[in-house]
Order: sequence, then structure tokens, then C-alpha cells
Amino acid sequence: MIKIEKSSEPKSWTSHRLTKGAVYEANDDLRNTLLKDQGYICAYCMRRIPAKDNNTTETSRIEHIKPQSTLSREEAMDFSNMVICCPGAITSTEHKLTHCDRHKAENPIHFSPLDTNFISTLSYKTDGSIVSSNKKYNNEINSILNLNIPILKQNRKEVRNTVISMLGKGNWSKAELEKILQRYSSKDADGKLPEYCGVVISYITKKLRQHS
Repeated sequence: MIKIEKSSEPKSWTSHRLTKGAVYEANDDLRNTLLKDQGYICAYCMRRIPAKDNNTTETSRIEHIKPQSTLSREEAMDFSNMVICCPGAITSTEHKLTHCDRHKAENPIHFSPLDTNFISTLSYKTDGSIVSSNKKYNNEINSILNLNIPILKQNRKEVRNTVISMLGKGNWSKAELEKILQRYSSKDADGKLPEYCGVVISYITKKLRQHS
């Protein structure tokens, strides 16, 4: 995961939210704003979105970080509580293999991809596992978001290994490492971040600390 920076809610959503008796009902402006804010990657697993997964017609899912079932009608329309996720069925819709919002359903989590302090607890193992130094967060990453299923671990491992291979055994300067960090932290001309960019950001940040 990476820290998500949110923009202002789209005007059409503000208009809907303030309409008397309105209820949560996603529209294209809301979905597109969330996609742009996140650089077209899933808030939790960092896959490219929109995406087409097996056995589902969904290409993305708008996620309420605080479960919608726990919120009032007005709270359910709070833009600051929304992120956008992948369909969550990269290999199967079988529950043990689903992930992100699909696996989370209405279960609460005690962290947010909008929180810098939470993001700072994350790291990635050589096998591609995502882990948190906070025991509660780490348990929820696995049991509620199911982010360490084999395919996601493999995808993160491949991205990590690509960067390690690129670095080779050379003694890279701080400036060179910062250039790579900038590349994986920035959106391209189409407003997209690299898939699984958080893995590289974490790895390069550790390398930069060695230069301190």
C-alpha cells in the first residue's frame, strides 16, 4: 500500500450528497475522481485498475474504509471515507482466494491507506509478503484484506526482483536511488502510478537510509 492523497470531491457528488433524502449511489464522476487520486491502482493491493477478474463483471469497487453498514445515511456519502479497489478476484471468487474490498466486506479495519503513520509500519519480505510492524494491523492485512494470497505475493516479488536486478551489484549513489524513488512515486503522463509501486518505494527508501 501507499499513502493516498485525496483531492476534493467532484461537484456532481457534492450536489448528490446535499440533495434531500439522497442515499449512497456511486456515479462515474465519483469513480473517476478516486481512480485519478490513486493513480489507477488499487488502494490495498496496488494492482492496476480498472481490471477484469475471473467470474465477475466488475472492473473496480468503491470501498468504504469504515464499513457502510456502520454509518448513517449522511456518513455513507462522506468522500473522505472512500477509496477505490480492484475487483478482488484475481484468480477466483472463492472466498479464501478473494482479496481487498471483496474479502473485507463489512468487516472493520483499524488502519487506513490515508494515514501516513500506518503506511510507515509496512514492509515487504523477499517472498513478496506485505507485513506491518503493528500486530493488530498485520492480522487484519491477512485475515480481513487477504493481501498475502500466492498470486499477490508473486506479483510483488517480481516487481521487487526487477528493481534489485536493475540495481545489480553497483554502488548506487544517493542521487541515483532518489531518481528511482521519484519514478515509482510519481504518476506518468496518463496519471498512472506503476503497479505495486509501494514495494519499490519501501525497498529504495531502505537503501537511502544506508546513505544517511
